Order: sequence, then structure tokens, then C-alpha cells
Amino acid sequence: MTRVLVVTVEPPWPAQHGGRIRTARVAEALSRDAEVHVTFPDHGDRQPDAPVTTRPLPWSPPPAVRTRASGRPHLGGHYLAPVADSLTALCDEFRPDAVYWSHSYLAAWAPPAARQVPQVVEFANIESRRLATMVGAAHGWQRVARRAEAAKAAFWEPRVAARAALCVALSPPDRNVLRGWTSDVVLAPNGVDVWPYQPSPPDGYVLALASYDYEPNVRALRTFVRDGWPLVRAALPVARLVVAGRRSEALAREFADVPGVSVLGTLDDVADAYAGAALTVAPATTGGGAQLKLTESMSRGRCVVMSSFAAQGLPAAIRGVDSHRVADNPHSFAGSVVDALRDSSTRHVRELAGWRRCATLGWPETVRELVDAISMLVSRTATP
Repeated sequence: MTRVLVVTVEPPWPAQHGGRIRTARVAEALSRDAEVHVTFPDHGDRQPDAPVTTRPLPWSPPPAVRTRASGRPHLGGHYLAPVADSLTALCDEFRPDAVYWSHSYLAAWAPPAARQVPQVVEFANIESRRLATMVGAAHGWQRVARRAEAAKAAFWEPRVAARAALCVALSPPDRNVLRGWTSDVVLAPNGVDVWPYQPSPPDGYVLALASYDYEPNVRALRTFVRDGWPLVRAALPVARLVVAGRRSEALAREFADVPGVSVLGTLDDVADAYAGAALTVAPATTGGGAQLKLTESMSRGRCVVMSSFAAQGLPAAIRGVDSHRVADNPHSFAGSVVDALRDSSTRHVRELAGWRRCATLGWPETVRELVDAISMLVSRTATP
């Protein structure tokens, strides 16, 4: 049986948020036809009875100067440099037919043993572009560091793509960029876990669910709470905003005195948070391109008000559907939120349209082309 080693940044299970969910679903899909081991630096919560074999590697954070001074990405070195020897030993033991890197910045730090077999590199983002969007939001040494990382990415990123046997894009725009670096590209957009449709409650709240250990999400939320939320409350004094997701508890004190805003914190299960929501918001204007929380919200029957930046990452199947609203300035964004809160009947029509379309985007369907491409890749490599 074909053996695939998946290398990622953290335990995929429990699959509680975007990055984990995607890696978990890809690994599960691959495991239907191959022997899959998922390995990662040993940090964060991990599920003991994961559906796919996992191999945590002993890890501790390396000195930042070691990874900042390198011509390779700091983030990849942060996660991979301390486990390089352990990863080499695992490759010698498992003898994979292919290595699947969940992020391009990890592949940039691949030890020689892992480069002896075909490399499948997922470009969760085009890092040079993602980092460039974040430079302007930084100050002082942080701006210098981000500018340096963006410049480094312009060098290492196309080289990682060129030496990969297969590159994985999550969106058509990212696929177009990758095709400028290599012809071996497959599109595997984010899928969804399909849930039964339940209409949003007429008196539900606005839900801001995201990973708040990621600066673009924190910055976007702060901007919305500062500039947009007062406009929502002026039009609807009873409106409520609920903030939830990984590390959101760190924002509880900051928002404690903001009328109508409450923070749930990190959640083991997001079902209850969605159940009470009238709609969700995705206001990010920097960072990566394909935000899993957009389709996750729609798959749970919730309309999304999002920025045009966030909308760039929507799967093609969703783009022509009247299931969401796109707005950028505080007044239009707040107006879209108010309209959705006031008109539950129209909101229900939109959320049902989005839910129906998402039902065609189950993970087995969205990653099928990727799974087939890896199978063909390994078969070609094995042919004498």
C-alpha cells in the first residue's frame, strides 16, 4: 500500500478550527487509499484516538535569531528546525512514497531525508503576498521583520514550488500564481462538513468566530468593534456581538465595557455558538486568502457579512449565490449587518441558498482531484 507522510504544524485532531480542520480532512481522505502517518511538533492539545496514525515529534521553540537570520522562512524554522533530526528518523522508519507538507514554509525547511521522495506542497497561502499585506499594520522592528520575511518569501517560495512534484492551491487566484512557477498544480479548495439546516433564530446575535492568535483576525475585529459596531447599536440598540474562537479569551478584558459585546473564549465545540447566531462576520482585510470560516458558517446555515478581501477566497461554487454580503467601509458593513438582523425572512432565504450550495462542497468532493493526483504521482514514481 502507498505510504504518505503528512507534515503539519500542530495536531490536526481534535479538528476545532480552520487549519486543523483542513489538514484533518485531507489526511482522512488520503487514508482511504493509502497508509498515512501525520507528524507534527508536539505542542497544543491532541486527540489520543485520532482517526489517522499520528507521530508527534519532541519540540521546543528555537531561538528567534536562528530563524530570522536564515534565508528561509522564520515560521517554518520555528516549527521544523527543532524536529529535523526526529523527522529524518521517522522518514527512515516509515519510508514514505510521498511527503505532504501542509504549508509551504514547512517544505522550505525539509531535511534531506524528506526530499528523497516526491514532495506535495500545499500553499495554504501565497506567503509573499500574505506577508506583504501585513507589513503596513506593523510598527518599528516588527515592520522591519515582516518586510524582511516578505522579501525572503519572494525568493524561497517559487523555489519550493519549482522543486515540488505537486503543488496544491486552495483558490483559483493562488493557482494562477503557482502556475507561474510550475506546471504541476492541482486545485483543492476548502470543503465543508455538512450539517443539517436549522434556520437562524429571529433574535440571534452577530457571531465573530475566528482564531484570535492570528493578528489579521484580531486587528479586523478591533476595527469592526471600534468603527462598525457603534453604528449597528445606534440602529439596533438590542444588537449583540459574540466573539468566540481560539484565544479569544485574551480579548475579554479589552471588550468588557463595549455595549452589546461578549466573549465566549476558546470552544471545544462551536455548534452552540452557531446555533444562537443570526449571522456571522468576517471583516479581515489582511492575511491569507482562503478563509475556511466562510464556508463553515454557510454549511451551518448562517449568512456571512464579509470584506471584499475575505470574499476573494470563496470557492467558485459560492460566488454566484445570494448567500452573503460583501462590504468594506464601516457604514456599509454595519448597514449589511443591521439589514440581516432586521429582516429574518430574507436572511433565512439567503442562508438556505448558501447551505444548499455548500452541500455540494463536502470534503471528499473538494479533495478528490488532489487524492487522485497524489495516487498518479506515486504510481509514476514507482514505475521502473
